[in-house]
Amino acid sequence: MQKRTVESKTRTTKAKPTTTKAPIGRPKKTVVKELDLVGVQLKPSQYDYFEKIKKNEITFCSGPAGTSKTFTACYTSLWLLATKAVSKIILCKPIQESGEKLGFLPGDIADKVDPYMQSYISNFKKIVGDELTEGLISSGAIEFKPLAFMRGDTFDDSFMILDEAQNASFKQLMLFTTRMGKNSKVLVTGDISQYDIPKASAGLPGFMQLMKGIRGTGEHVFENKDIVRAKILQDVVDRYDKWRVENPEK
Repeated sequence: MQKRTVESKTRTTKAKPTTTKAPIGRPKKTVVKELDLVGVQLKPSQYDYFEKIKKNEITFCSGPAGTSKTFTACYTSLWLLATKAVSKIILCKPIQESGEKLGFLPGDIADKVDPYMQSYISNFKKIVGDELTEGLISSGAIEFKPLAFMRGDTFDDSFMILDEAQNASFKQLMLFTTRMGKNSKVLVTGDISQYDIPKASAGLPGFMQLMKGIRGTGEHVFENKDIVRAKILQDVVDRYDKWRVENPEK
């Protein structure tokens, strides 16, 4: 297995109980026999996020870029799979271009969706390496689902992740959340400071407010101080936050 890189370089907290070569649950015809998550450590805020996902049926997470929202979500999904809490990971993201028009993409649905799912794939590879990641995908333990084609589906015994949810409308968030089946968990995560759709169309803030107080739901908020990428990014995000306050219409 290739050497894994770990997001956090400062004081870390091991996600307990960690899994050493824990057998994967029930994916059919899986070619992957075991997962090893011992090498990954989480910063305190990431560990709190991990625990909230474990505790709740539906979890919302918001925070600026670089706080490991997606990395921790991917780690938690593998932990749930390895400990047999779920048998499948369902990954979803609004298909929204960040200001660039990519034009027509050739191929089938999987080919068209793949560029939007690379952030998931790169994080899985950081955690368990290329070979195990490809094995989990090919076995069906990890599955990518376009939001536009989820209507009518129900996902039992699954961990469902919707990333970049700031680009989803209120109706899309409701659609995704209500695909949840028996023995499943839902995670909705996004950065409400970065919209690629008109702000008025973004449903995440209102949807999170609507769900507040429902038993079995939880919320985790990362702050600028939780950024774990290049240190300069904290200053960039702080400056951007001030600019947004001064330019609320932009």
